[in-house]
Amino acid sequence: MGHERIGILPRTQPWEKLVRQVTEFSGAAADAPAIAANTLGNVRSRFAAIQQDSGMKAAFKFLVALSVSADPARAKEAPYGLAISSALSPLALAKLLHSWVTDNQDSLEYGQLAQAAAADAIANWHEQHSSQRPLFASEEERGDTWRKAGTGAGFCELARLFFAGFLGRYLNYFLERQASVSCRTIADRDLLSSQVRNHVEAVSRHAFETAKIAQSFAAGWYNRHAAETLPSDAEVESFLSVAFGKIREELRREGST
Repeated sequence: MGHERIGILPRTQPWEKLVRQVTEFSGAAADAPAIAANTLGNVRSRFAAIQQDSGMKAAFKFLVALSVSADPARAKEAPYGLAISSALSPLALAKLLHSWVTDNQDSLEYGQLAQAAAADAIANWHEQHSSQRPLFASEEERGDTWRKAGTGAGFCELARLFFAGFLGRYLNYFLERQASVSCRTIADRDLLSSQVRNHVEAVSRHAFETAKIAQSFAAGWYNRHAAETLPSDAEVESFLSVAFGKIREELRREGST
């Protein structure tokens, strides 16, 4: 996750409370939402402004461009100046995504996490929709794999994969960072890291379910703003603001029950 290069964690009582939660994690699925909500509470000031981060907006716009390009009627548009094609392999798309985000990010913190989440979304979509394709598919066959992404419903699914991937990575990143800075001995750090790894899957599952909130209005937004034109930066930022606001409130609600 590039711990050494991204961000600096504060040393405050809320962070120590989070450490105790992680240390006392029982492995029960019911514990995961509370830990996730507490993590988000500790980084609230960062999370509240995430829709303004250029790296996050760049990763999201790449997925919009991919969906637009997957529509056969718009395959030649080069959305946002991206020479993108749904006939590209997942690896080629990931390389293009990396270059696009790198050229448009202001900070590494969100840019790297958003890029990784978008790459995961691309890979997961391809895996889910190409199960019947040959290993070495032709360009036409690869294009067929992505064709469903060129609709509001397809973008809706792609957006859910992206938000779930980002939220899971975001939570686990800060949990792992906290483990590394809170233990005085190697043995303690290894124990806490082990406990973090044990609940990563539960936190990630919760993140995936929480991402349904973003998915619930993604199709309508795409049909209004991207089906015939391209969303502006303001429209992208507005979508991200609503999506992350809903996710944040849901995590808080789950953590308080």
